[in-house]
Amino acid sequence: MLLATASGIAWHALELLIGLLSTAPEAVNGHSLVHGHRHHHGIDMDHPILALNMTIIAICIKEGLYWITKRAGERQGSGLMMANAWHHRADAISSVVALIGVGGSILGVKFLDPLAGLVVSGMILKAGLETGYQSVLELVDAALPTEQLEPINQTILQVKGVKGCHRMRGRRAGSNLYLDAHIVVDPFSSVSTAHGIGENVRHQIHKSHPEVTEVFIHIDPAYVEFSPDVMDQNEGLKTITEQNSNMAVGEGNVQAIVSHILSSKFPKKFKVERITQHTLQGKMVLEVEVTMPPEIMIREAMDTAKEAEKEIMKAASNIVHVNLQLRLGRPIPQFRYI
Repeated sequence: MLLATASGIAWHALELLIGLLSTAPEAVNGHSLVHGHRHHHGIDMDHPILALNMTIIAICIKEGLYWITKRAGERQGSGLMMANAWHHRADAISSVVALIGVGGSILGVKFLDPLAGLVVSGMILKAGLETGYQSVLELVDAALPTEQLEPINQTILQVKGVKGCHRMRGRRAGSNLYLDAHIVVDPFSSVSTAHGIGENVRHQIHKSHPEVTEVFIHIDPAYVEFSPDVMDQNEGLKTITEQNSNMAVGEGNVQAIVSHILSSKFPKKFKVERITQHTLQGKMVLEVEVTMPPEIMIREAMDTAKEAEKEIMKAASNIVHVNLQLRLGRPIPQFRYI
């Protein structure tokens, strides 16, 4: 509609301007022959003051409607409301053209009306192209620029437990803003803890940025660099590991492998209670919670645990660290999943 309005104003302005330039000098006095008949600009000059006042009132009303609608559109993030605001601005500008025409007729300067019309049509054309471009971006789900997402990124990084944020994407659908974000958390956090951090991020985004309709949070573990002692220990076992197994153990086989090693090589000394496995950059870190006979000495338990850790690391090339933990208190209660 804005493009059609601009085209109509420009066409009419060009017609008037060409008519003024191609007619006799008496066109300056308001009498011009266009297409074989006498043409008047359509301004009633019998009451010039009344026409002037009504034009000014129309400009004020339409400009006020423009600013009201524009602010509402910016607050809601609605391209449709922004386009409607520019319709009000187009009406206000058209009234400005009429005001210039009235003033030009009073002063006897006839070419001010078409020249102002050309300027106005260019302004409306520019607004129409910008609004249309933004609407097309919304229709094709185009990603928002990085600079618009930076404030949200800073909000995410301020949430406790978040180590980083990457691959953030945002798209608009009408007045709605949908966001995808990958947050980085401690790789040794439990699933419930990581989920809680994600929910805190979602709550903080909705609180600080109400224009965001929905947030999709993806949780990624932070990349870690294994300490030199872990890598040295792994290198020391590399030769033995290659002799015993060149295959990397799968995550689903960890429970069976650990239980088999402890039961076959350390009979009646360990009972596996719980195994927590962490996969980091293709490597596996195991936390094995065990119980031992109450009569065993602490020194013997420590030495036996070290030997068991080495045996488990020999089982596969992708196990880089094993930590046996002796359970002394009551076990974690078993929950029923619903």
